[in-house]
Amino acid sequence: FTLEEIEPRLFSFNSPQGACPACDGLGTESFFDPDLIVPDDGRSLADGAIAPWAGNTSSPYFDQTIESLARHFKVRLTTPWQDLPAAARHAILHGTGETPVTLRYKDGLRSYEVAKPFAGVIASLERRLRETDNPWVREDLARYQADKPCDACAGHRLKPESLSVKIAGRHIGDASALSIRRAAEWFAGVEATLPPQKQEIARRIL
Repeated sequence: FTLEEIEPRLFSFNSPQGACPACDGLGTESFFDPDLIVPDDGRSLADGAIAPWAGNTSSPYFDQTIESLARHFKVRLTTPWQDLPAAARHAILHGTGETPVTLRYKDGLRSYEVAKPFAGVIASLERRLRETDNPWVREDLARYQADKPCDACAGHRLKPESLSVKIAGRHIGDASALSIRRAAEWFAGVEATLPPQKQEIARRIL
């Protein structure tokens, strides 16, 4: 990429010119955390191990999906989550990839089955979050989310152009992450790495 003129706002995550476009300058992104989706691995599928799908009496869809998955992986619904095969746990949360699963449903009027890959509980939650405008639904889904450093900026909150500008091998995110003691030592040594003309320019700033 090509940098425009380097100016202070390029290094501010509060400015559109500097903020990481992936996380809007927050430095973190939310994700559905398996440990929050299955908060008690001693529970079985029948006992509500999948917390977002537990206790939903208004829709039998979730229970019937779980029953179909248990049948596919030949596991008991009463087996504690922690004792299920790792492949079954992974598939329930993250999907079966291209492997089709026969999902059987009853809607009160008829019974039917569908053979298709299962996307996974996490993908289902992500889709619900994308498609809803209901603040109550968003708040409910947030209970199963945690934060992690943004993949695009590694938590530095700035766009790639900002982080490509380095002084003595460090960009502003690296320098900001230093402890006060280490930052003081680093700033004290930066001037010596510059040629005489740039020392004159940088001295007051440093």
